Amino acid sequence: MDTFLHVIGIMLLAFGCMAGIAALIFGLPGTFVILVVALIYSWATGFAAIPWSTLAWLLGLAVVGEVLELGLSAGAGGTRPSLRVALGAIVGGILGGIVGAPVLFGLGALPGALLGAFAGAAVAVASEGGARGEAIKAGLAAMRGRFFGFILKTSIAVVMVILIGAALLRV
Repeated sequence: MDTFLHVIGIMLLAFGCMAGIAALIFGLPGTFVILVVALIYSWATGFAAIPWSTLAWLLGLAVVGEVLELGLSAGAGGTRPSLRVALGAIVGGILGGIVGAPVLFGLGALPGALLGAFAGAAVAVASEGGARGEAIKAGLAAMRGRFFGFILKTSIAVVMVILIGAALLRV
């Protein structure tokens, strides 16, 4: 019976990790989903399978992933960096992800977030009196920053799953 429960636990852990990575596509904080799933599994096994040190690394990676994504999304103001452009890119990216989420069973969230970041930064530059070309340049920079932030955070999520797998292999 213990072996059966152990296998079920590992399957639930793997499913939770996959759900965390999939959550990134929808613009959700999937790195924290992975952390919570690992914490629950670790608690259920008496912290024998995934020790506190691994959980601390997972927490650090989750925070770094979120901060880097936010920083890349906000700091990509192109030739016109300002608080308004950064906030426009962030808010536009969030709203675009929400609007795009229903498209293609949720897969439209990422393109929606990219287009939203473009629109948010471009509108912000235009509201500051910037020329159309400058607004487009800032919008493209915001879109690029949002995309690279997504790629970076997804890479960090994959590293987190690898750390969990390595911790499980040590048991």
